[in-house]
Amino acid sequence: MPKTGLNSHRPCGSRKKYKKCGMPPEERESRAVESRTAGQVALLAPKRTEEHLSALLGGLAPYVVAKMVAESEQFAEMKRKDLARAALFWTPDRLAGLETTEILGRLHDLGIDGTRAAYLAVARGRTSAWEISDVWRDNARSGLTRFDDDFLGLAACELWKRYCPERPSIEMLDDWMQDGYQLSEERKADQACDRWLEVWEVIWPRLNPRMRTCDEASVVFSGTQCLFNWVQDFSQELMMAARRATRYGEMGARFCRQILEQFTGEDDLFRDNFRADLGELHFFADQDAEGERVLLDLIAEHPYRGQGYVRLSDILSWSPSEQTPPRDLPRAIQILEEALALPVGDAADYDIELRLADLREELEQGTDSEPGAGPVGEERS
Repeated sequence: MPKTGLNSHRPCGSRKKYKKCGMPPEERESRAVESRTAGQVALLAPKRTEEHLSALLGGLAPYVVAKMVAESEQFAEMKRKDLARAALFWTPDRLAGLETTEILGRLHDLGIDGTRAAYLAVARGRTSAWEISDVWRDNARSGLTRFDDDFLGLAACELWKRYCPERPSIEMLDDWMQDGYQLSEERKADQACDRWLEVWEVIWPRLNPRMRTCDEASVVFSGTQCLFNWVQDFSQELMMAARRATRYGEMGARFCRQILEQFTGEDDLFRDNFRADLGELHFFADQDAEGERVLLDLIAEHPYRGQGYVRLSDILSWSPSEQTPPRDLPRAIQILEEALALPVGDAADYDIELRLADLREELEQGTDSEPGAGPVGEERS
C-alpha cells in the first residue's frame, strides 16, 4: 500500500459539508464514485506506480485504501473469476482470521520480529498502527513484493488490536467511525451516537491547543471520513437522538462546546453552525434558558443573518408528538417576524416567509381546536 497524505474534504474540492456545498448532490456523488472506482482498478492492476496511485486516490490513508479495495466490486469480480489471483491480496478481514502465531510466522519469514515486546517497543508514542509497518519495511529482507508490503501494513493494524486495544489506533478509530455511519444509515441514531462518542473520547484528549482547525488535528485522526466532516455529522446525529432522549442533548451540548473551544481557527460558517447546534441541544437537554441565551447571542452578533432567528424559532415551535404542544408557538412566530422586519439578508435562503406562514397556520388551527373556539374572528360564546 502507498504511503499517502491526508484525504480530501470533498470530491469537489470544497471544505464545506455536502449540504453547504455548491455542487449538486448527484454530481458530487458521481465524482466520488469515479474517484473510488479509478483507485480500485489501479490497486488491483498487475502493475502500478506510487505516483499514479497517489494521484488517483487523493491522499487517502493506506488502511482506508485497503478497506476500499476489499469492499470493491472489482475485487468481488476477481474472486468470482480468478480466485487464485484474488488469494494473493491481503485484506483486513483476511488478517483478522489468522491466529497470532501464523501472523508472527509470516512476519518472521519477512525478517520482522512481531512479538508483543518488540511490537510495543515500536508502538510507544505512536497512534497509527500503519506507521509501525513503515519501520518494519526498513528492517525487512530485500525483495518485498507488493503483497508482502500490504501484509506488513495490515498485520501491524491487526496486532495493535490484539496487543494494545486499550489505546485505540487511528485505524481502530476509523473502523469505529464507520460502524457509526452504518448505524446512522440504519436510522439507529442513539447507537450511532454511542459508537461515535467512543471515537471522540479517544480523539479529544489527543488534541492540543495548537490544533485550531480540523486540518491541523488530522495528525490525531485521518481516515475514511475527514475530521472536518465527521464532527458535523456527529453533531447532526446527536440532534436526532436528542429528540428522543435527554442524555443525548446533554452529550451533544458538551460535544459542541468542546468543538468550539478547540477549533477556534475554523471559519464563521463552521463555528456558527456549531453554536446554533449548541443552542438547540441545550433545549433538548431541558436547559431552555441556556439554549435561548446561546441563540440570542448568535442573533445579536449577526442580526442580519437568518440562522439564529430560524433555529430559535424552530426549537420554540417544535413538539415531540401531536399530543404535546410546542414550547412557545406565538414567540416562534414573533421571532421570524422580527427577522423579516429588519430584513435579514438571507431570508429567501431560509424560506423565512414560508416558515412564518406555516407557523401562523399552525397557530390558527390550534386556536380553532380549543374547546369552545368558534371560527377565526368570532367571539367565543
